[in-house]
Amino acid sequence: NKDCVSDPIQGVSLATTNIEKTKRFWNEILGMKILTQNDNEMKLSYDRTQSFVHFVKSETIDRAEAYGRIAFSIPIVELKPLETKAKEAGYVILTPFITLETPGKADVSVVIFADPDGHEICFVGEEGFKDLSQVDPRSDQLLNEAIDADKSYEWFAKKGKTKATK
Repeated sequence: NKDCVSDPIQGVSLATTNIEKTKRFWNEILGMKILTQNDNEMKLSYDRTQSFVHFVKSETIDRAEAYGRIAFSIPIVELKPLETKAKEAGYVILTPFITLETPGKADVSVVIFADPDGHEICFVGEEGFKDLSQVDPRSDQLLNEAIDADKSYEWFAKKGKTKATK
């Protein structure tokens, strides 16, 4: 997205078996704006300054053993109405509105949906999410210490391999 200059992640592409069903869910239920669309693909975003979701038509979707979830943060007061709107339209709610406690940190509220192709979409209350998403200035140091302490060098040695270095 040429207008999305502040984030290195410009968008994500997902497969869809039906552009029109995908459009109804992502545009009409979730409220994303259509940036471009033709018979074989569609790009949507909440705002041109944010990342986009790009759908590409596919006959089938083979996830094999891989799976993932896309997430968006919205004001917590919008979570339950969005859940109700999707439920009333007959869409799947994988995880109804719930507030997850994170001891010593902010609680976070979520609703997890499935789109017509089974893609999981998590909406997170932005208030708790923003608090939990703060950058820890010690994160690099803590990650490197955890990697050094994970004993993976031993596992690689047993396999006759060498672990990549930092």
